[in-house]
Amino acid sequence: MKRSIAITLLLTIIVIMLIIYLAPSSEDFDPENPYWNGFSNLYTVHHPQLIKDVLDERLFPSPSNTVLLIIGPERNFTGYETLILRRFLEAGGRIILADDFGSGNELLELLGVDARLNGSLLVDPLFKERNMKFPRIRDVKISGVDEIVFNYATIIEGCQNPLALSSSYSFLDLNMNGEWDEGEPKGPFTVACRLNVGEGSLIIISDSSIWINSMLEMKDNHMLLEKLIGNRTVMMDYSHRVPSRLTSAKSMVESLIRILATPEARYAILVGAILVITRYRKSIRAVESEVEKILMRNPTWDKELLLRLERERRR
Repeated sequence: MKRSIAITLLLTIIVIMLIIYLAPSSEDFDPENPYWNGFSNLYTVHHPQLIKDVLDERLFPSPSNTVLLIIGPERNFTGYETLILRRFLEAGGRIILADDFGSGNELLELLGVDARLNGSLLVDPLFKERNMKFPRIRDVKISGVDEIVFNYATIIEGCQNPLALSSSYSFLDLNMNGEWDEGEPKGPFTVACRLNVGEGSLIIISDSSIWINSMLEMKDNHMLLEKLIGNRTVMMDYSHRVPSRLTSAKSMVESLIRILATPEARYAILVGAILVITRYRKSIRAVESEVEKILMRNPTWDKELLLRLERERRR
């Protein structure tokens, strides 16, 4: 009985782990998420190198040929990480910070630049894609990019070199009622900005969702990304996202699979399997031997029934 329970429990655990491993991610901005809010399309096209651990200077051997995407950061950057990013910029690196309501301002402050993300919702009742919360940005100062579409974005303040501006009909919906009210700021507003830092550049986009799967091919959104990347190697910071429970579980399962794939683990599993099989065979032989002894004394008894009773007794 106990053996059956243990086997059932083991099989249940294996099935649950398999489901977790095979289930596609649905987390915002996840490169493995194929749904509307993921980055699977961006990852398929540009193959960015994902940074999942603490930022380190060794990650950027050639800053002048590298662009780092920081999109919708949730965790704050440490002083050490900020120092690494500052050195990366000064050496000719390029950082694209796309954020609206995340922790982007903390990074801007630590980097010592004046630009800030306002944090209020930008809407446009006239130039819009689906509704006023999807403003169409038509004043873009980048060659080859005529119009882009934002998704629940904000604006940038303190920028001396704007790359894109919202229309004069746009406004900040401070009370979130979908209408312009007296006192609510009107556009045009800066929604993309370029800041020179040393030999490099920091580009700020006031929308973290502009390149998710459902937005990437809207108007010139993808072209904007390609223009900003140029011919540089693409890296993407994923270490400042807060993973969901499913993502954490998938990471644990993947780590376990990597461990089990090592030669040491395979040998250990093989030895364990041999020991279990050997013990099981000995148990079967012991049961059969005991039943044979009983049948020698009582040849008319039912052998199958005796085997069943002996197995139950040993459990």
